Amino acid sequence: MNNKDDIRILTERFFNGDTTIEEEKRLYRLYQGDDVPQDLQVYREMMLDMAAIGVEECTATVEPEAIVIPIWKRPLFRWIAAVVALVVIGGGATLFMHNSEEECVAYIYGEKVTDHNVVMNELSQTAMSMANGLEDDDVAQQLDEMFN
Repeated sequence: MNNKDDIRILTERFFNGDTTIEEEKRLYRLYQGDDVPQDLQVYREMMLDMAAIGVEECTATVEPEAIVIPIWKRPLFRWIAAVVALVVIGGGATLFMHNSEEECVAYIYGEKVTDHNVVMNELSQTAMSMANGLEDDDVAQQLDEMFN
């Protein structure tokens, strides 16, 4: 066989994952020469890069002592998750407690009033004075039932 046939066969075996380390070294040497067919020129830079790296470095294996710990089992992640959970629960509880309290606010004659009884009394008087101007007794009765 000549170099062009060898480079074609070895390139095909390389991309199928069937080459040995010795065959890969030979393939890299063939791509460094001038006998590379035109249709295989697209692989030349990759093969030259692989030759520069070296076959041994490309086939390195993971050491058996390497242990991968999932992120959710790491202590720092657990602390961060606990803090985030506390902030979310605490913030939600604070918002819920704040929103669950009934707040009664009215501006009477330009002053802010928060006393529930004063606000309701003023609202009742205003509604009654509006209803008294109407000739419909049902409106006055409904307002009276609503505020008293």
